[in-house]
Amino acid sequence: MKNTMRLNPKSLVNSFTSLLTLAGLAIALTVASGVAADLEPTLGKKGTLLLEEKFDGTEVPKTWRANTGKLRVADGALHASEKKSDSHIGAFRYALPVQDCAVQIDFRFDGGRTFNLGFDPAPGELKKKGHLFSLTVTASQWGIMEHNDKADPNSKGKKHASGKVNFEKGKWYTLLLETKGEEVVVQSAGQETIRASAKDFRVKKPGLVFRVGGDDDQEISFDNVKVWELKRAAGDS
Repeated sequence: MKNTMRLNPKSLVNSFTSLLTLAGLAIALTVASGVAADLEPTLGKKGTLLLEEKFDGTEVPKTWRANTGKLRVADGALHASEKKSDSHIGAFRYALPVQDCAVQIDFRFDGGRTFNLGFDPAPGELKKKGHLFSLTVTASQWGIMEHNDKADPNSKGKKHASGKVNFEKGKWYTLLLETKGEEVVVQSAGQETIRASAKDFRVKKPGLVFRVGGDDDQEISFDNVKVWELKRAAGDS
């Protein structure tokens, strides 16, 4: 006697419907959180992946260096905050020589008021002292700032671009910052994309610069930091 398996059409339909429901729920949760799949650059195409940091351990990786403020790793994320006793906004760096690149991060406001992501010029690239440019992010707006020359008392910073955003406390979001030549573009799903251009942006950069502002233990969390070389897209002159 042959063993046969009878398939119940109704059971098949119910199983398929359940799978679709679960898939839809996963997509909805991703959209609701603001965390996106890898965002695609507009100034070129992604080249070599230079950095991927998931903060899966229990300690802050030694490659992430705090200058001021407090860093800790918990629940698979890096949590950063300002320390008022430092009398300086919380600042930390990741050394990674780049020039044209795309930087993607997941972030979440957990009480901190603002954070910056930017670069310094590599030594010898410019006759200036201080930062090159930064993306400044709050819960309601963001902007691209070219920093002043700290060696020149008459030098002033310049805000090249700003836009409205809506980053809710306790929710994860993903942003992509691109720098290629003199151009900088910043995007995040569902938010206003901003662009800026300045001749000094083209220089070599020694690594990522983060800054976090808020009261003691008012944190901003970061995860899934990725950096790609940004290459010329096909058809670019």
